[in-house]
Amino acid sequence: MAMQDCLLKIKGISLEFSGTPILKSVNLSLNQGEIHALVGENGAGKSSLFKCILGIISPSQGEIIFLNESLSGYPIREILRKGIAMIHQELMLIPELTVAENIFLGRESIAGKRMGLREINEATSDLFQEYELDIPVGAFVKDLSIAHQQIIEIMRSVSQKACLILMDEPTSSLTEKEVIFFKQLIFRLKSEGISIVFTSHKMDEVFGFSDKISVLRDGEMVGTFSKVEVNPMSLVQKMVGREMKDFYPKALSEVGQQILRVDDLSCVPHFEHVNFTLCAGEVLGLSGLVGAGRSDIGQVLFGIKKKTSGQMSLKGQAYNPENPSEALQAGLGYLGEDRKEMGIIPEMNITENMSLGLLDTYRKFFFVDQTRESADSIDMQAQLSIHSAKEGQRIQNLSGGNQQKVLFGRILLNNPEVLILDEPTRGIDVMSKFEIYTLILALKKQGKAILLISSDLPELLAMSDRVIVISKGKQMAEMTREEASPEKILEYALH
Repeated sequence: MAMQDCLLKIKGISLEFSGTPILKSVNLSLNQGEIHALVGENGAGKSSLFKCILGIISPSQGEIIFLNESLSGYPIREILRKGIAMIHQELMLIPELTVAENIFLGRESIAGKRMGLREINEATSDLFQEYELDIPVGAFVKDLSIAHQQIIEIMRSVSQKACLILMDEPTSSLTEKEVIFFKQLIFRLKSEGISIVFTSHKMDEVFGFSDKISVLRDGEMVGTFSKVEVNPMSLVQKMVGREMKDFYPKALSEVGQQILRVDDLSCVPHFEHVNFTLCAGEVLGLSGLVGAGRSDIGQVLFGIKKKTSGQMSLKGQAYNPENPSEALQAGLGYLGEDRKEMGIIPEMNITENMSLGLLDTYRKFFFVDQTRESADSIDMQAQLSIHSAKEGQRIQNLSGGNQQKVLFGRILLNNPEVLILDEPTRGIDVMSKFEIYTLILALKKQGKAILLISSDLPELLAMSDRVIVISKGKQMAEMTREEASPEKILEYALH
């Protein structure tokens, strides 16, 4: 097969659930050795299209042709054998098994001969050596970083001789340094003729990784473009269906009086000797690699973790919260980096999630004033443009962007003076990101003091007035927006 031969052809794929159209006559072509980005808002149909290709769900109409053969009627196992693999956003590894056992899971027999643990370890070592990977094959997956787990998923696909790998948000949990390695790895796969289709909400990765970009909007294919035909803004416009003048909205506001001060703050072993001030009407960015101590700083400020030394002051008064409840009463709001683990309660509805932690505010004798609670929630939903199908909608049925806005609503119901936002746009689509940025700048104009913790460098640089860089628990630099650049931040972060 020549490098530019067509590997995959999707012809008129449509999909319906209970009469609701999910995909509408989608067409897509993919060549061998091509990296193809599939972009669109949450709910546009990207994951559904992947599931159709892999045979997880059957389309209502249309045909998927792989290596000149129709995949219609084939079960998932047969499609995997034909050379298609998928890396899910939620990794599908077994934590209690070793690296090698995960690589060969379900394939312990080759050419009719059963492989023992020694043969599996040797085969995995040979594979890792070929790709210059320094991951111990006998380590348990549960003890590895997310980045290494991601690589193991990819290597499992490579070991299966996959010639097409589908990747759903493959870099959403990776650091900047890990993303660089990930890019090198997928370019290596491309050079070997392996094709990759990936989804991402990060424009720098869409343009940095892909040969072609396809846009899905409301289940319809808007078009496929080369990188020279579009730019980030025009691509976002195609995704949302309307013109946007600037992806990062601008808002001028005057920096007011000092609200929060941190002097020689330590929380050993997470970080030590951190110093900064935060003023009203200011966004202070906190940058660094995952594990550097950024999130721990926010958690100490909000009383989730205890400091080991140093001083904090709030509006000139000593501030030492024993727990998050005291931080809330003092006027702080906190948005955690993992909304599924630390934020939402999936089975609860929007109102219940929004008022969680604020029930004392709505307490009426021994009961909760549900009328007032519901009225405040509905008002906040309108302010934040939270789109839900009906009153009482469970939060688990909302898009990631709307879930994140519910958590913002929870913070704002308490009217805090200081907001700690840890990865506020992780895993949400571009339009929801734009709405979150607009909200942050509106809060800034209201005089709120905002600590923004983010791994997204373009976001951090565009939204912050000042940036502090943390590396291995140490404060390495503080820069103004004008002084900061991606190169400078990475240099300090990798120090």
